[in-house]
Amino acid sequence: MHYIVMDLEWNQPTSFNTPVFRQIGDSLLFEVIQIGAVKLDEHFSVLEELSIPVRPTHYVNIHPRVRRMTRLGREELCDAPAFPEAMEQFAGWCGEDYIFLTWGGDDISVLRQNLDFFHYEGECAKMYDVQRYYAEAFELGIHQKSLKGAMEHLEIAQDEHRDFHNAVNDAYYTALVLQKLPEPTGVLRHEQAPRKLSHNPRHTRCRISHTVPSVTAGLAGEDVLAPRCPTCKSPTQLQTALTPQAPGRYIALSKCAQHGFLFIKVRFTLLPDGQKGLYLSVTPANRQNRAYIHTKVLQDQYRRKLGMNVDPEDLSHVSESNMPFEDV
Repeated sequence: MHYIVMDLEWNQPTSFNTPVFRQIGDSLLFEVIQIGAVKLDEHFSVLEELSIPVRPTHYVNIHPRVRRMTRLGREELCDAPAFPEAMEQFAGWCGEDYIFLTWGGDDISVLRQNLDFFHYEGECAKMYDVQRYYAEAFELGIHQKSLKGAMEHLEIAQDEHRDFHNAVNDAYYTALVLQKLPEPTGVLRHEQAPRKLSHNPRHTRCRISHTVPSVTAGLAGEDVLAPRCPTCKSPTQLQTALTPQAPGRYIALSKCAQHGFLFIKVRFTLLPDGQKGLYLSVTPANRQNRAYIHTKVLQDQYRRKLGMNVDPEDLSHVSESNMPFEDV
């Protein structure tokens, strides 16, 4: 039997108001644009690797954030096979007797949705989560590390020729992490099941706004420290600190025990009476959200080490940011 460490990159609608999304909706929320995999033998040694670019047939305009992270655009994908052909190629490479390993639970859900949408009739092998086994091995509980964070913890150096957010590179790095774990076969205790992907603003988005006497008081409020899941309304647990994103703006990652990771955004404005307006947004977090938060946390830690602290109560420059933030 072989172990196939798999990773996917996918595109998403540039807007949920586009004609394409209005037509197909939740049936294809994310469209696969790259399949990457590393084949391991029974001793978890690397045998070979594979990278298949996939030409999108529905979300053909690559989302700017996806392009920035993956360096894949229409010109790089225009001659690639569409998803059904790419899956046939991938299945042929996998062989007969194998199981899938991934980092985290996103890939299995995206893969399942693409298989269903494109009516792919081939079988899909069982899939197991290396991230969950890594967390178990080091007793991290619900506090999951990013792939890059796990590599740093295990002192695995990044290859200067292998960027993150490339499917085959991320699969390769996942294999290196697995090899470092005390007993790699322990990953078989963490079989995955796909979750249904959906975008429903009424049930997957929570927005709160009110006034607070200060930014410090607002950030210490229960609705910010234990934001409620927009789906089940239960309090969730912050996985990261509330991290500055720009003047008057903070982001964090939270987790609902039932519905997974959530992207927390907090914005403050200065009101005419001297009070502050607080605007809180809670939405499902995807892999790009989590990677972005991780980057901002590292940047904030570096600034603090240099003593570059900013007064959180100073909202005089909140309108000067030129970052493309979504309004909350």
